[in-house]
Amino acid sequence: MKGFRLTRVKRFHRVASGFLLVVFAGCGPRSGGPAEPGHDRMTQISVVSALMVGRYDGVATIPDLLREGDFGIGTLDHLDGELIILDGIAYQVRADGVIAKAGAGRSTPFATVVRFRPDGVIPCPAVASLAELDDRLNSAIPRKNSFVAIRIKSTLASITLRSVKRQEPPYRPLAEVAKSQSVWTHANLSGTLLGTRCPTWAGGLNVPGFHWHFLSDDHSIGGHVLDCRVSEGRVEFDVCREWLVRLEDSRGFDQADLGQDLSRELRKVESSRGDGQEGKPDSLK
Repeated sequence: MKGFRLTRVKRFHRVASGFLLVVFAGCGPRSGGPAEPGHDRMTQISVVSALMVGRYDGVATIPDLLREGDFGIGTLDHLDGELIILDGIAYQVRADGVIAKAGAGRSTPFATVVRFRPDGVIPCPAVASLAELDDRLNSAIPRKNSFVAIRIKSTLASITLRSVKRQEPPYRPLAEVAKSQSVWTHANLSGTLLGTRCPTWAGGLNVPGFHWHFLSDDHSIGGHVLDCRVSEGRVEFDVCREWLVRLEDSRGFDQADLGQDLSRELRKVESSRGDGQEGKPDSLK
């Protein structure tokens, strides 16, 4: 039937990498010639509910992650700051604001990457808040039940960012850790907004809706985006027709309570500026 999309679900109980693997592959008419392997696939390491309950040990190494994609966002082992992957290079944004390349010895407990090949390019509207940006992009990219990677080269009037401190066992839940996160606000800068938009039905597995990180052009400023005011920019978006999830293969993961509804806590973590001294935003620079 024309326009009908069939979703295939595969589960491989064990793979050589030591992960469990789940694949959701969209089927349907495609235009153009054969795509490169992994093109149009969003690869995800673990599930967000595992991160929420405090599973911060690395599941995939940074080299393994970069083999899956050249663009993405996440965090590092021990919840050691924010992870940004841009143009095939992995960056760590530490809780003190320092940005460094994430070396081969590092790993991630949660990340989302793609081999970014734009399906469309549109002007980025001038917006007064991150919420307004999300709304405008939802209207411009209506594929609400698909996974989308978004890259915005932008000039910003202001941006508020956060990162978190490295944690040590026994790990606290993410909602508790976020209360003492570091938050910064910067004005008049340019850089790249890196985002994913996950469908509502992926709740508990990833962050429903938008999830944004930022890296300035000079690589001196970055982090998880709490708010921003965009003056102008260029939006590139990549609609992903396959979604691959690599799950941690361990007894601890299998025993964790990942079925609980943590949606309220996740919304707070994604948008909260924290309530500790370190969570108070700096003045505009």
